[in-house]
Amino acid sequence: MVGNILDHEYTIERDGYKVAEVSKKWFRVRDTYGLDVGPGADPATVLAAAVAIDAMAHPGD
Repeated sequence: MVGNILDHEYTIERDGYKVAEVSKKWFRVRDTYGLDVGPGADPATVLAAAVAIDAMAHPGD
């Protein structure tokens, strides 16, 4: 992961290539963020990683 995890502004990389981008800038609704999965990446795996990162960064939310 590269970026600001606490603010939901980061990319997920594998072997130096961007696999996905997580960002709040696409939405105006509070506590909402998007996940853009790159071509060739497994969406379920990327989503699971983003959920795990969110749970670690914001425990109890």
